[in-house]
Amino acid sequence: MRIGIIANSFSPAFRIYEHLQGLPNHEVFILLSPSPARSAWLSILANAARLTIVSIGASLWKNSNSSFRSRVVFFLKPLDDPGSIVRLKALNLDIGLHKSGVIYRKATINAFRLGILNPHIGILPAYRGRNVMEWSLLQGDPTGISVFFVDSGIDTGERIVHSEQVDVSNFGSAGEAKRFLFDLDGKFFRKALELLQSENPVYTKNDGSGRRYYVMSKLFLEVVEDLLKRQN
Repeated sequence: MRIGIIANSFSPAFRIYEHLQGLPNHEVFILLSPSPARSAWLSILANAARLTIVSIGASLWKNSNSSFRSRVVFFLKPLDDPGSIVRLKALNLDIGLHKSGVIYRKATINAFRLGILNPHIGILPAYRGRNVMEWSLLQGDPTGISVFFVDSGIDTGERIVHSEQVDVSNFGSAGEAKRFLFDLDGKFFRKALELLQSENPVYTKNDGSGRRYYVMSKLFLEVVEDLLKRQN
């Protein structure tokens, strides 16, 4: 299976890459598209510098360095650009792993044989949208991560590959809890890929039965912070 980690920055993509090492029958690529906050060339230069630093630190220059570098693909334009889509299709990738700050168009999703996986930090289908960890805590519901195949909507992709509750009650702030969940992306991507590698993977349906949540107000965020402090 050929996997592409889709990111704007090399460092978080490499962290996911490390989690996937040793996964049988998988070839992993890092796909770096320009950051929306920078010009394309500045993004490439910054990512090339990170690639060099991380590669030296990981001794990749000595151990199959040329092979590793060939799996880091730089894009001058966003992945939704027609030229980028042509390059994606040429890579013959089976699955994309979402680590960028964009919502993908259908043509980009379809450039991957099976689609693009997203590690959503909420339990689907109940919690879609923004601040879902905080909304879950406010309403006394479990927090967790759902890995699902995206579509062009907001957390509406129908195929959930893996969903698991993750307790964050031991954290003293919502920021700490959210960072912890985000940092589990590599671990949960690996779980999802292992399930997809099974003979007959079973999907849970994201049937739209839940609600779409929006950015939480400062007042409610203060209530969530208070809840976490009381639990500690």
